[in-house]
Amino acid sequence: MPLPPADAPVDARTERRAGGRMLWVDVAKGVCILLVVLHHAVVKDLALQTPAPLSAVADAWHWVTMALKPVRMPLFFVLSGLVASGAVRRPWAQARRRVLSPYYLYVVWLVLQGAFFSVERLLPMNRTQDLGELVADLVWASTGLWFLYALAVYFALARLLSGLPVLPVLAASTVVSALAGLLPTDDWNRVSVVFHFTFFAVGALAPDLVRRWAGPASRVPRRLGLAYLALVVVLPLLGVPRISVMLVASVVGVPLGIGLCVRLAEGRAARVLAWLGRRTLPIYVLHAPLLALALHLPSPIGTGWLGAAEATAYPVLLSAVAVAAALALHAVLRRLGADALFELPRRPRGPRVPAARADGSAAQATVAASS
Repeated sequence: MPLPPADAPVDARTERRAGGRMLWVDVAKGVCILLVVLHHAVVKDLALQTPAPLSAVADAWHWVTMALKPVRMPLFFVLSGLVASGAVRRPWAQARRRVLSPYYLYVVWLVLQGAFFSVERLLPMNRTQDLGELVADLVWASTGLWFLYALAVYFALARLLSGLPVLPVLAASTVVSALAGLLPTDDWNRVSVVFHFTFFAVGALAPDLVRRWAGPASRVPRRLGLAYLALVVVLPLLGVPRISVMLVASVVGVPLGIGLCVRLAEGRAARVLAWLGRRTLPIYVLHAPLLALALHLPSPIGTGWLGAAEATAYPVLLSAVAVAAALALHAVLRRLGADALFELPRRPRGPRVPAARADGSAAQATVAASS
């Protein structure tokens, strides 16, 4: 990936912070989750809702969302690694929730979505068909919830590798990513779990590199954009395997995405995007069932020129509705006390113990407080 000068300045507006993080990070997370929902609205809903005479519209949307693939999840994982970069060097006792929390959420929603999608069968997606597949998914994720599983595995792996030199670690992980397409599985989500660790590792183990991209990157998105467009157009035409296209294009796409998000963080949309970026979890776990429910409604796409306009707008409008509905449902569930669906419960603290007397009972007070 292009490396800016070490002394490149970072715009002061880039350093504005929201919720303890740089504003552009939350903006970028908001953009990424919107692209995830849009992708699923295209590949899962639009293809089924579009009349055959308008298949060219669905094909065009499909090309657009697939062209964004080398940015969408790679950037999401770079951001996740960047946010976790301080924790990967802490003792396990202080950092273990970084593993337990996403895996706990993964298991909770794997069961809930498994139950839902065992009844709802229209949405095209990977489903756990029986108990054996459920157990297999606990070991190696295959459903649309793979991102949560990957966060747990990636953090544990980054924590184990944090004491090693960064460049060899990134080089080795890049080789693994390049070879991920050779895995003996046709399940793209499982391939993705192996493929994307490199990007989390960049954020977690080389956070200064990511921050450098956030400095001057906002001044060169045009050149990066043209290079990225050339890669995603030309490489597939040359028959380059999809994994290789993603890896090569992401070398340009991730810095490009960061640069564009830095610019967005300076604009009027920053507040809304950052607000969404701090609420990616409920959008992520709830949008797929909502997209499935949309398939049970009458198709809003007609035929002719009006139908073409409707098909063009459909993924954007459906994504907006799904995001809004997911956040509304999240608010209702939290109000009903279903916090355990969205966060790892903390162990209840024991009763507060008065300060120990100076007569040698300090050890007893410590044991009582921890029991």
